[in-house]
Amino acid sequence: MESLMDLKSKAGPITAVTILGAAVAWMAVGGNGITQAQAQNTASETQSPTLEQNVTVENTLKKKVQAEIVHAQIMQDKITLSGTTQPTKEIQLTTGAAGKIRNILFNKGEYIPKGKAILSIDTRSLNANIAQAKALIAQRQLELDGAVKLKQQKYSSAVNVATAKADLASAKATLRSLEIDLENAVLVAPFSGVLNTLDVEVGQLVQNNVAIGDFVSINPLTIEINVPQKKVSRIKQGLQANVALSTGDKVAGTVSYVSSVADSETRSIAIEIKVPNVDNKIPAGITAHVDLALPERSAHAFSSALLTLDDDGNTAVKTLNIDNEVVISPVEILKSERDQVWVSGLPSNINLITVGQGFTKAGDVVDAYYKNQ
Repeated sequence: MESLMDLKSKAGPITAVTILGAAVAWMAVGGNGITQAQAQNTASETQSPTLEQNVTVENTLKKKVQAEIVHAQIMQDKITLSGTTQPTKEIQLTTGAAGKIRNILFNKGEYIPKGKAILSIDTRSLNANIAQAKALIAQRQLELDGAVKLKQQKYSSAVNVATAKADLASAKATLRSLEIDLENAVLVAPFSGVLNTLDVEVGQLVQNNVAIGDFVSINPLTIEINVPQKKVSRIKQGLQANVALSTGDKVAGTVSYVSSVADSETRSIAIEIKVPNVDNKIPAGITAHVDLALPERSAHAFSSALLTLDDDGNTAVKTLNIDNEVVISPVEILKSERDQVWVSGLPSNINLITVGQGFTKAGDVVDAYYKNQ
């Protein structure tokens, strides 16, 4: 009995220790479980956001730009060039015969219709030479007739007949030459034009084929221009031109000639423009400023500040496709104006980035605000 009581008294502290140990163990296990549950709850709260949250974040990270829908327009273009007025025709007048100037029918600077006599040479000596040549022909003809008869009678050889024929032909040639000199003794206008210079006087003795003046046609007047290679491809015969002359006159003209060969030194292309000069009041040799009205073409117009360079160094602009993706498109500048440039090389309608293009590159997907939508 006493031993049983002793055992119970000893068992009390053991049980207490056992209970305490179990409690500690439970707290350890339970505590870890609570900690793990809390950790799992926290982890679940920090997992990847939903699709809607993804879109919101992505939009927040996109670069924002301003764009504008730009439509192609019909561009009225022109090329402004400078040239010099020149005669349409110009020749040097020469004497057609030797002798003294008999009379001068027009003064230099005067207009002369085609075929009109300008001056004449005294032909009295020439007429005498013609009479002598005709007499010589008659003599040579008689000599030939005699040589033929003698040959028929076998008193002359074929050589004598041939010689007589040659002498007759020579006499006829001399007469014809003198007759041509007689025709050329009157100098006539080869075309309608102006006697620009005349360097002889009445009574002056001149030789044959000597230059005595210049004769020009200035109606129409020709304007000669050298065009840079890059511009000549759009210039065609028949193109209309507006001409402002250094005299203050303004006239309309037409491109009449475009050279097929560039100048070997300047590499420019020569063109000619014909302008009417009915009263011959516009002189040759003056400066002419020419505006060539080029054919209409489709192009886009916008501020030159929107131009950029592509990876190859070409002039380009930044546009957006239907997915708001940045596209760099090369362009050709057609015309520059004070507040805009005209370019070609783009589709009819473009989404042009107008603000923020400097912070974007090709392939970027951006958040675009359209100014004109």
